[in-house]
Amino acid sequence: MQLIEAKDWIALAVGLIGLATAWLSRQTQLPKWARGWLKKIGQDRIIAAIEQVERLADLTPEQRRAEVVWAMQRVALEEIGLKLPTSIANLLVEFVYQAWKRARR
Repeated sequence: MQLIEAKDWIALAVGLIGLATAWLSRQTQLPKWARGWLKKIGQDRIIAAIEQVERLADLTPEQRRAEVVWAMQRVALEEIGLKLPTSIANLLVEFVYQAWKRARR
């Protein structure tokens, strides 16, 4: 029976730590201040708006994005009481949309 050497265990641990670090860094691609906005608004609200706008077949992709951004600004103002700048809304919508698109595949 052959024993696994300590250096092999260390190499395996380093590889697993690297894999976990890569996965975690991919999950938090937004800057800290943007993650704060996302937490306040809620990713589920953005996904709901994306799915609602996706059903509108007569809109171009640019018009769909504008509709989702407008919906996010309205939700932030009416439900949370925050005025969401368009630039931040665009960033959040793009981030959530990419994750939503990957999940649908």
